[in-house]
Amino acid sequence: MEAGENKKLVLGFVVFIAKIAGMTGILLLLGFFVGCNQKNPQLGYELYLSGLKSYSEKDFSAAEKICLEALQQDKSLFQAELLRIKSLFFLNEMEKSQVLLEKLLKKVPQYTDARLWYIRFMIFQEKFQVAAALLEEELAFNETDWRIHYLKGLINSKNQDYSSQLAALQQAERALSDGAKVYLDLTRLWMVLGMESQVEKQLEKARILTPSKGELRVLLETLEALAKNQEV
Repeated sequence: MEAGENKKLVLGFVVFIAKIAGMTGILLLLGFFVGCNQKNPQLGYELYLSGLKSYSEKDFSAAEKICLEALQQDKSLFQAELLRIKSLFFLNEMEKSQVLLEKLLKKVPQYTDARLWYIRFMIFQEKFQVAAALLEEELAFNETDWRIHYLKGLINSKNQDYSSQLAALQQAERALSDGAKVYLDLTRLWMVLGMESQVEKQLEKARILTPSKGELRVLLETLEALAKNQEV
């Protein structure tokens, strides 16, 4: 059989399987065939996005497999590596997940999301003193990340220190309110661009995070009124 006929057979096989497997199947198949020849970082990132979708749908098994293929295309895709670790965690493969997380932290110790997930591991294993010490290190450099305060509150809850938990969660709430600024700015931008559907989406997010009083609340109410007038 000639080389041209071989290629046609392979392509036909890919198309046949892709129709059955859907978009994720297409990406995985592309990853397999491209991986036979050379690495493709762009494909790796697309696979990661597909894995992120599976993770959001709580299909952790699919997310783990897709992320593994993404890493075959780009070993420096640390987002995919962490997503694989998180997927393994929810698949109850705790030991494997922690080993991979510790390896990731050795490679990129500055990866905040990975450090916070390590603290989650410590809390899960009831190593509260270790977790608390690590959180204090995080707070020394970053007081605006609500996740740090939330984890601190979680430790206080485990220790039945409810007053400290309340204080930590209130700090988390204050940090979260800063996120409202982003959604309010996005609302204004989509208004300028005339995208009404996007305006409403950003307003919904801003309503959740905006404090009940203060400048941000006034801005939110102003943008809501402007959006209503645009609809009219």
